[in-house]
Amino acid sequence: MLSGIESGCLQGVEALPIQIEVNTGERGELKWVMVGLPDAAVKESQNRVYSALGNCGFSLPLSRITINLAPGDVRKEGPMYDLPIALAVIEATQQTSLARASEFIIAGELGLSGKLRAVPGAFNLALLARKLGKRGVMLPMACAAAATFVEGIDVYGMEHLKDCVEFLSGKKVCQPLSQHNLQEDAPIEHDLQEIRGQCILKRAIEIAVAGNHNILLMGPPGCGKSMIAKCIPDLLPPPTHEEWLDILKIQSACGLVSDTLAKRRPFRAPHHNVSDAGLIGGGSIPKPGEISLAHNGVLFLDELPEFKRSVLDMLRQPLENGIVTIVRSNGKLTFPCRTLCIAAMNPCPCGYFGNRQRTCKCSQNQIRNYRARISGPLMDRFDMQIEVHPVDFSALRARQAAEEPSLAVRKRITAARTLQIQRSGFYNAYLSADGIEQSCLCSPEDLRFLQSACEQLHLSVRAYHKVLKLGRTIADLANSPGVLRQHLEEALQYRCFDRE
Repeated sequence: MLSGIESGCLQGVEALPIQIEVNTGERGELKWVMVGLPDAAVKESQNRVYSALGNCGFSLPLSRITINLAPGDVRKEGPMYDLPIALAVIEATQQTSLARASEFIIAGELGLSGKLRAVPGAFNLALLARKLGKRGVMLPMACAAAATFVEGIDVYGMEHLKDCVEFLSGKKVCQPLSQHNLQEDAPIEHDLQEIRGQCILKRAIEIAVAGNHNILLMGPPGCGKSMIAKCIPDLLPPPTHEEWLDILKIQSACGLVSDTLAKRRPFRAPHHNVSDAGLIGGGSIPKPGEISLAHNGVLFLDELPEFKRSVLDMLRQPLENGIVTIVRSNGKLTFPCRTLCIAAMNPCPCGYFGNRQRTCKCSQNQIRNYRARISGPLMDRFDMQIEVHPVDFSALRARQAAEEPSLAVRKRITAARTLQIQRSGFYNAYLSADGIEQSCLCSPEDLRFLQSACEQLHLSVRAYHKVLKLGRTIADLANSPGVLRQHLEEALQYRCFDRE
């Protein structure tokens, strides 16, 4: 007998519909035949499904059984098809009728006892169910909560194969999980008020966050680079609904969504030994990398020169275009990566070059080779390049009330970002050449000043455009309709390494 169960597969961050077809009662040798481009984990489902069926009291097929995972030109990966295959086998062998199965997208991994285990992509599968007009999704309880973020569908979390069979056959009544209530106003985790002194650094961070400008911080150990980077997610306004859906799609595809999410932008800080695929994305089964997991949030690269040169150079195009394209022989996947990149580094291998409090022990060749690990094209991708100096001990003893809290800074940043969206639909860091001409309005005298400064500093055309974008963001923070000379002068000050 032939039966079918609808499931889904992940292609990057998108879920595609998959039809699980099972045919039993065929003549020939008693064996399990699976077609439809299954990988090794899918092929191993035979052992898991047979053990689960036997331990749950169901009879095993006594004839040749053919399983088709349609469409046949899409590769199927992972153990998420265990549950729909088991249900299709039960129905194909006429042990019970699963009349409600057509109303759901079903996925889940089976243990040998029939217990269900979590699978990645619950949120993505819920979006697929809503797109196809299904009633809802049936998933393992361990991951079903992530699907409740999708409105308009029912989410059923199951613990065991027996529960699924009894519910789909109408023998048991189950209630869908309640919709997850997001914590719209997430509490401040790292307040800018905790950082004493560093007025120039705080001003630079405010500008970077307001326009989503990538920023590179260089300073000795212990001067506050990592500490202020951790404050940045709380300076960003909460993500919009569209931004939040994009964040959840990427996180769910990697199995990272929990049931206790607050509506907060992601903050990713990979270690410097991360691989190419770990940072950019890819692998034998292409998945989003750290730069995509930081989409609509913050990517913090500490100890930048310690990253492999090949990994850093792969960042150049994604930082510029906001997307990562993974090309394989069987297709092409695209992951979004619109992220605010914060990088930090020491001025030399020992970390104390130029420090008035401690003596540097590095030679000029060591310093030159250390900084040469970061290529010029990658350095040009950072809109802002800031030198960070140690805090004076007198500032550490200052009263905390003298420091501005993150909420006050966030209000100015939110107002500036709102202006940018209303004006061009993009944050200033993403303005095109035409957008720069329309948004960055300067007087002829100010443009001549900027041209003269760029010639003296030997700035590239890209750096020239980035200075204009920075000036536009500084003007937005000052609520100025045009970009004035004072805004351009301040923007040029944030290109420290160009002056070297």
